[in-house]
Amino acid sequence: MSYELLAILFLVIGCGLIVAEVFIPSGGMILILCIVAFAVSIWCAYKAWWGESMAYFATYLASLIVVIPMVLAGIYKLLNDTSVGDRVLLAAPDPDDVTPYQQEEARLSQLVGQRGTAVTPLMPGGMVSVDGERLHAYTEGLLISQGSAIEVVGVKGTRVVVSLLSGGAEDESVAANESDEVEGEGGAAAPLDFDVPQS
Repeated sequence: MSYELLAILFLVIGCGLIVAEVFIPSGGMILILCIVAFAVSIWCAYKAWWGESMAYFATYLASLIVVIPMVLAGIYKLLNDTSVGDRVLLAAPDPDDVTPYQQEEARLSQLVGQRGTAVTPLMPGGMVSVDGERLHAYTEGLLISQGSAIEVVGVKGTRVVVSLLSGGAEDESVAANESDEVEGEGGAAAPLDFDVPQS
């Protein structure tokens, strides 16, 4: 077989290996074979046309520079615009899947600045009552005893972050109102949906 045919043959093999590298995981082995194929192709072209005609060799090198990007562009188009690409590539995740509880977090963020009462001791996690709604909460600081007036200062995930309110008539009023909401009929404390540790 002549060097001319070998140069073209190894060029085709190199392009085929580029395609194979995209679809077959090989840890870079196919890429190495691809580089070897192109190197052999250039060497065969050199042996075939260098002494005979520099124009042929220059044309070959120019075609090599054009063909490789064209193959890569064709693979990119194949993967992005066809059903074959949909089977090979994973679909982009839905934003709602990437950020779960997004709606709940947005709802809880509207409670920032509101005041309520600690339904259970926060050590640092527990339950609070804000505007008649029981919420999972935790404090970033001092422990808060049951019945203390609290203020929602932030949201992390599906829990509110609360802080202890300092004394004052307004705070005592808030605590009293929230305590009334927490109590059930007959003045008995409403049952909780979890065990409260007794001190």
